[in-house]
Amino acid sequence: MRKLISDVGLANVAESIDRLMNVDIGARGTAQVLFDAARELLNGKPMTLAAVELMQKSIKPGDYVFITTGWADQPANIPTKSETDGPPGTAALARAIRLTLKGLPIVITDDYLVEDMKKVMSSCGFSITEPEKLSTSLSDELGFEMVPTIAVIGMPIDQEACRVRSEELLEHYKPSLCLAIERGGMNKHGRIHGMGGFDFSASQAKMDYLFTGAGERGIATIGIGDGGNEIGMANIEKTVREKVKNGNMCKCPCHSGIALDVAKVDVLLSAAISNWAGYGIACLLGLAEGNLDAMCSEEIEKRVLDSCWRVEFHDSIGSRVAPSVDGCPEPVHLAIIRLFREIVTMGIKRFPAE
Repeated sequence: MRKLISDVGLANVAESIDRLMNVDIGARGTAQVLFDAARELLNGKPMTLAAVELMQKSIKPGDYVFITTGWADQPANIPTKSETDGPPGTAALARAIRLTLKGLPIVITDDYLVEDMKKVMSSCGFSITEPEKLSTSLSDELGFEMVPTIAVIGMPIDQEACRVRSEELLEHYKPSLCLAIERGGMNKHGRIHGMGGFDFSASQAKMDYLFTGAGERGIATIGIGDGGNEIGMANIEKTVREKVKNGNMCKCPCHSGIALDVAKVDVLLSAAISNWAGYGIACLLGLAEGNLDAMCSEEIEKRVLDSCWRVEFHDSIGSRVAPSVDGCPEPVHLAIIRLFREIVTMGIKRFPAE
């Protein structure tokens, strides 16, 4: 590993990335609430730094890494299409993990999203393969670097089937890390809610079982969300109940709110838009590992966002099929990435490795 920045500099960069990814450009009003609560759990330590340190500690070359994402938030209208928040952040994280730590990424999504998700993941430079073949891309037997590969596999919708499938996946692949980004979580009644308080359980795979099972096995876990209803937000259940709209009282018969209490994680990250946390972690991991090529870039992100609308993933707030996310058009997201990269560049200049 080539060290590019001092430890103090890395922490300063992480602090700036944390704050940038939580700028509430969409004016939804929850970003600061979730940010404060998530940071308090870490005693003020930057969330991105905590996530990167956990990755560095947990992932060894050749280890499987589970990343779960995808949210079909209009099941009656377009039942097999995800929103655009989550998959792009997943692509950035998977690419950074593969290029820096040589982890083998497996994206786990709903059965009906698998084929579209493969197209999105390939747009950032991956070739799609089966999980058992991922390690081949680490080989140097031909004398040159192999094309990085990624696997995308499905999870059924039925709750008991999800529980069984999760146990099978954890036992078979023994991942070193499970990460959720913009993935709805269950409350104590097994209900998965959107931010508006409505029940989406009938259309969502219950990925929580991957995380409860991981916890039981001592496998590292990370959760990323922007609304209070995503996997990992059980870490700040009290805050969500007290300060987030619909947190304590939802609009479905369970009347238990969107706050979660099932699957806690080792590190929780909040963001104004969940993708931004994925970009931020990718940039910081690239910096920490001395591989700036692993950072997300405007060029790659443009390809990924374009691939999302080409498979008809949609902007859930803007209510359109377009390269936009949570009401913010493509140029906003490209600008955020450019700023992340500028933060890294300035950090290296001001705090070079000793």
